[in-house]
Amino acid sequence: MSTTVNRPIHTKESGMVAIMVTIILMIVISLIVLGFAQVARRDQRQSLDRQLSTQAFYAAEAGVNDALEVIKTAISTNTPVNAKTTCADNGSGQYNSLNAGSILDAGADVAYTCLMIDPAPLTLVYSDIGTTGTVVPVVANSGTIATIKLTWQSKTGGATPASGCPGSTTNAFVPTTSWTCGYGVLRFDIVPTGAAMTHSSLMSSTMAAFLVPINTAVPANIAYSTTGAGDLSPASCSNTNCTASITGLGGSAYYMRINSIYRDVSLQVSATNAVGNPVELRDAQALIDATGKAQDVLRRVQVRTPITGTSTNLTSDYALESNDAICKRFSVMDGSGGSPGFFQSSAGVGGTNPLCQ
Repeated sequence: MSTTVNRPIHTKESGMVAIMVTIILMIVISLIVLGFAQVARRDQRQSLDRQLSTQAFYAAEAGVNDALEVIKTAISTNTPVNAKTTCADNGSGQYNSLNAGSILDAGADVAYTCLMIDPAPLTLVYSDIGTTGTVVPVVANSGTIATIKLTWQSKTGGATPASGCPGSTTNAFVPTTSWTCGYGVLRFDIVPTGAAMTHSSLMSSTMAAFLVPINTAVPANIAYSTTGAGDLSPASCSNTNCTASITGLGGSAYYMRINSIYRDVSLQVSATNAVGNPVELRDAQALIDATGKAQDVLRRVQVRTPITGTSTNLTSDYALESNDAICKRFSVMDGSGGSPGFFQSSAGVGGTNPLCQ
């Protein structure tokens, strides 16, 4: 007869702790690896997006340059610049070359996908108005102009450019070193050009004024007037911009010469009709709106170009300007004035110019 002896079974669990620790470490390391992989993929994608964004931007610029060439050709041949209102619009055939040449790199999927041109925008923008005059055509695309609004911003002022502006137009002109306002004094001349013009009609219908920036929220409305040339008028200024409106107009076309004293400014010009609706302004600037594409990245660029060829005043803003003394010398023919002239002695030529003594 055999005897069965039941002996206690001893289990050892010390290895279980090592397994659990190993599993936890593997999970932590896996999460770290996955995190680094995610960061690497994100950095790679960001780098690719930056590269594609740059390509899309250059594609949009290529569209702008192509549009500029078409506009320059139209200007040089005295051809009207047509509107291109949609991506597919060819502007009565004027922009056929743009639609056909929009693909820049088919293999890399780089192109400008949309190009629109507005030759009569609602607002004219001039980024650098300084002491040299800028000529601004304000011509209604249709209808008449009742009000012209000028809005300008500081290019050199600080956070509160209106804080140092004059309190009134009295004694507004001071030495440049004493000017503390962040905005410039805007000087403008405006003359209607929609009807037949003569020298006398231009002289009698020209308005000239200085818009002095005043730190006030009261709207500045200046009535169009051909009397009181060179009047000082207040402009309503905040720490954002200055505004002034020329009211009482009624023509379809005006030309303005604008410059800024003391500070260079950026300027926007807009117009409204008699019922306050915005007026499209032609013959001044064309707004080019181009969208570039590189694979799945898009970039949009807007550029304004003068339709008149240049906005800079090509004639002198002043009759004469010098940093030194000026002596005027005149000569006349003997006896041309009949009686002894201003620079003639009783014996004939030989008088002394008192201005040069």
